[in-house]
Amino acid sequence: MTEYDGLVSSVPLPEVIRMIPGAPPDVVAASKRLACSTCVLVNVGVNREDLSRGHLTYFYDEDICFSRLSFPHMLAASNTPPGTGSIQAEVYFSSKYKPMTGKPEDCIDRVITDVRRVGLLREDDQILFKEARLLSYANIIFDLERAEAVATVHGYLRDVGISYCGRYGDWGYMWTDESFKSGELAAEQALSKRPN
Repeated sequence: MTEYDGLVSSVPLPEVIRMIPGAPPDVVAASKRLACSTCVLVNVGVNREDLSRGHLTYFYDEDICFSRLSFPHMLAASNTPPGTGSIQAEVYFSSKYKPMTGKPEDCIDRVITDVRRVGLLREDDQILFKEARLLSYANIIFDLERAEAVATVHGYLRDVGISYCGRYGDWGYMWTDESFKSGELAAEQALSKRPN
């Protein structure tokens, strides 16, 4: 066991509760009701750079496996070798609502097939690189259980002197600047609890 005067955590709420031995059963149960998406990022390198006119695009079709595509080579020329392009596809799951079956790598071929279906890859394009990466925590899901569960977990963390911050500590949707501000506020709270 470690002692502290003030502690700041940006660890996802379900994970931080799992780290605390003896957390009350109602708090543990509340942390298990919190929902978020899991994202598989599929990165594909292609032998041409004129893949898209936009830096990113969204797809709302249920029969397309990804929700968003971005093209990292358009953001910086150094992201890919000269004359090549890159596609990053975001494929979302949720342990609560849409569990992932299989491995992240299982998404690669489906992404390539669907990128061809939407007309961004041609049949004669050469795939130079492909990989999949798993992000266990992606976006917070604002379902009907969120507010009560967050209040229970946050109340407990305050009781044990843990200040929380960021998207996964506050368990909300935040832009980068909002996350920084959240961290500053949590640090101020932690510092105000230190003995003089």
